[in-house]
Amino acid sequence: MLAFVALLLCAPPAGQLLDLRKGTLTYTVVHRLHEVRATSHQVEGRALAQPDGTVKVQVRVRVATFDSGNSNRDEHMREATHEQSHPYAEVKGTMSGVTVPLQQPLETTLHGTVELNGEKQAQDLAVKLEPAGGGVRATFTFPLSLEAFKVERPQLLFIKIDDRAVISGDLRFEAAR
Repeated sequence: MLAFVALLLCAPPAGQLLDLRKGTLTYTVVHRLHEVRATSHQVEGRALAQPDGTVKVQVRVRVATFDSGNSNRDEHMREATHEQSHPYAEVKGTMSGVTVPLQQPLETTLHGTVELNGEKQAQDLAVKLEPAGGGVRATFTFPLSLEAFKVERPQLLFIKIDDRAVISGDLRFEAAR
C-alpha cells in the first residue's frame, strides 16, 4: 500500500504539459517627446492543459534581456525596476474552456497575477489562442500602471514617462519533450 501511495505522489500531473518554444515580449512606454518599445526574445514558460479544459500558465522573462535599441535607456529601466533585486517579470494564471490540441482559434481570459519590481498585482488578460503546427500560439496585449508596481518612472528633460505601460506578447507553446 505504501508503494502505491508513493507512486501516486511521484506521478506526473494529469493533463498535457506544454513548453514555451519561441516567443517575444514587448513593453511600450510613452514620453511626451517619443514612444519607446523594448523587446525580449528570451522568454521562458510552461502551460499545463488539464482534461477539464483548465490551463495553468507561467511565463517569465529576465528584465535585463529587454532591448530598446538604446543601451543607456535600457540601463535606466533596469534601475527603475530594481533588476538587481528582482531580475524577472512574470505572469502566472489560469484559463478555462481550452481543449488542447486546439481545433480552431479561441479568445479567452487568463485570470492571473503579474509580478514586476517585486510587486504582484491580480490582472485579467485577454488572450487569443490559435493552433500552430503541433502546438498553440498565444498573443495578448494589456496595460499596466508603473506606479502600481512601485516603479520610479524614468524622466527626460525633467518630464517623467507616462504611468501607463503596454505589454504585448507572441508566444508559441508545444508539447513538452
